Parts: sequence; C-alpha cells; structure tokens
Amino acid sequence: MIIGLGVDIVELQRIKSSCEKFAQAFYNKILTDHEQELLPIHPVPYLAARFAAKEAAVKALGTGFSHGITPRDIEICSKPSGQPYLQFYGQALEHYQACGSSACHLSLTHGRDYAVAVVILER
Repeated sequence: MIIGLGVDIVELQRIKSSCEKFAQAFYNKILTDHEQELLPIHPVPYLAARFAAKEAAVKALGTGFSHGITPRDIEICSKPSGQPYLQFYGQALEHYQACGSSACHLSLTHGRDYAVAVVILER
C-alpha cells in the first residue's frame, strides 16, 4: 500500500547559478559528505537530481524541510547496478520509521534543462 508519494522538478539553470554563486557552501548545505566525495567534474545535473530527490523524499514523508529535517539528512546512494536509493539519517530517519514504511522507491532523471525525482513510500 502506498503511504507517501513525492515528486519534484528542478531547473538546472537554477542549480548552476547557485554553484557559481555559493560553490562549496552550496554543496555543504545540500549534500552529505559521501555525496560530495562522488561530485563529478560537471556537477550541475548530479546536484539537480539529488536536490530533486531530497525534495521528493520530504514530500513523501509529508514533512517538507521542517521538523529539523535538512537536505543532509537524506542521502542518494546507488546500488552496483546504478539504481538509486535513499538513505535517511537524523530527523528524516525518525519520520521515515514513524510513518511505518517498509519500502522506499526512488526514480531520478535529468535532461538538458530539468531534473526530476519521484519517491514512493510503501507499507
């Protein structure tokens, strides 16, 4: 049974502007240390997809970035196959556990202008 659904779309130009203006401070705000270690040479699509995923995740949780949840409480990881999945920490983990979800699904995509993420929580 689906208990949470979140969708988010991010304009790549907006992320590019933030990278140019804030650089490392922007990375520190939205990425976990592990995500920063994997930051590619051309980071905009990577950042946009991850930010969209984190926004979609908090929408699925029904919290938004409130209740003490920050973007660094949610990490986008990849299985060896390349399939992305979410790892929750801190307040995000507490809300994930409290909602009774037994499965979390993540889909990411990006094109020339946008990145999109969908998160489904199941019980």
